Amino acid sequence: MRVALIATPIWAMKTPPLTTAYLTGWLKKHGHDVLQLDWNIELFHHASDALKEFWDRTHLHKWQDADAYRDEIAPRITQPTLSSYVDRVLAHRPQVVGISAYSIEATKHIARAIKERAPRTLVVVGGQVCDPGFYGYNLAWSGAIDVVVYGEGEGPLLDIVQRVEEGSRDFSGIAGLLLPQGPGAAEDTGLRPPLPRMDDFAWPDFDDLPMGYYTASTQAPWEPSRCVSTLMARGCVRKCDFCLQAEIWQNFRYRQADDIYAEMAQNVERHGLTSYHFNDLLINGSTRQLEALCDLLIDKPLGVTWGGNAIVSRTLKLRLLQKMRAAGCEFLGFGFESFSTPVLHAMGKKYDQGEVSRLLHDMDSVGMRFFSNLIIGHPAEGRKEFADTVQFLISHHRLFTEPPTSSLLIVQKNTPLWRARDYWGIKMEEGDALGWWLEAGGNDLAERQYRAQVMNFFYESLFAVGIKITDFDTDKQLQLGQTDIIPRTAQAN
Repeated sequence: MRVALIATPIWAMKTPPLTTAYLTGWLKKHGHDVLQLDWNIELFHHASDALKEFWDRTHLHKWQDADAYRDEIAPRITQPTLSSYVDRVLAHRPQVVGISAYSIEATKHIARAIKERAPRTLVVVGGQVCDPGFYGYNLAWSGAIDVVVYGEGEGPLLDIVQRVEEGSRDFSGIAGLLLPQGPGAAEDTGLRPPLPRMDDFAWPDFDDLPMGYYTASTQAPWEPSRCVSTLMARGCVRKCDFCLQAEIWQNFRYRQADDIYAEMAQNVERHGLTSYHFNDLLINGSTRQLEALCDLLIDKPLGVTWGGNAIVSRTLKLRLLQKMRAAGCEFLGFGFESFSTPVLHAMGKKYDQGEVSRLLHDMDSVGMRFFSNLIIGHPAEGRKEFADTVQFLISHHRLFTEPPTSSLLIVQKNTPLWRARDYWGIKMEEGDALGWWLEAGGNDLAERQYRAQVMNFFYESLFAVGIKITDFDTDKQLQLGQTDIIPRTAQAN
């Protein structure tokens, strides 16, 4: 059967999207004819240098908010060429169009355009933002989308395609879906268990994507990155209380090292790659797997550098870092979130401030770059704990290869933190994950904005750059008047 898969903006520009690449390989493995379109990278590539700024994640809210998307994004970026993209999709004559959602407004925009031109085409939307606790119902209620898939996509999408191929559009027996039932209503068919074995998945398929468009550059001439990504594992071995990922993936599964190496070797030869990115939540969930892959890359080098996300762990020590470096690992990413031990433990982290300090010194000794993130305003963080994080930055800033990005803590529905609202005394308006406050006082949005301003002072002093708050318009979200700043005497630690 003919299927079209579309990756929407905004997503990374360095590598092709793994969502549609994995699903393309999976459907081809089962005999289906798939067109894969990376709408995100094509829009970015053809946008003016001035408009490329909108792919910075500090502008993500403009792609998510209906009014901002309508007024700022659509007329300048998506609308002028939307018809030509729909032409290409429909030229494939698909019975099913699958859209990988990153920003919900762009997703709804192209879904409406497809439905207007081809009303009988089944439009299916999936992706992590489609979780029922995130934007799933928003998308299901949009009027242009027939099915929303949440959780792991391979199983539900294959079932949907096979059901359509059989001439049916009754999907009620397929778990992992939100099925629109009219305005403001949708049927949740229930959580679907993930496929048990990672080695049963097809490799991600990058054929026919514009590989020369992907770039790691931040300014012209936008040189090709010659990089793709893959997964060593799915899921996470930790359950941080603010994170939805463990809920989405349900468990931790990992591939055999020789299968990962074979995929890398094929793509290096086919696409002339010089680097590889592991898009896992963590690449050190199984130390045995990671060491086995490093051994293969040391014994039979592929001539590529690589990296990915990792967690602070007692096993991620100097010896392993040295082996990873010898195998071509060039960078790691860490969600440090805080440098206050009480806050780390409250979040569900399995380490303390001292372990982070040890890791930073080990990373420095092997000469490995890293990026990282901090979260401002966890319910366990009073001003004293916030000061602990600032003090740690001051004493360790020379070990950071780049300043951490930051985010204001959101209380995302269905996370462990959301379920523990009564324990923490968290109060919030329905649907406002950012604007929560503590019933006892001492932590509300204005206070978190104030802490971000304080952090910005130290960033400018230590790193000579301002703080970067991801997912929010920094100028708008951090602007405070005198009446917004909470006096020190009113704070509760």
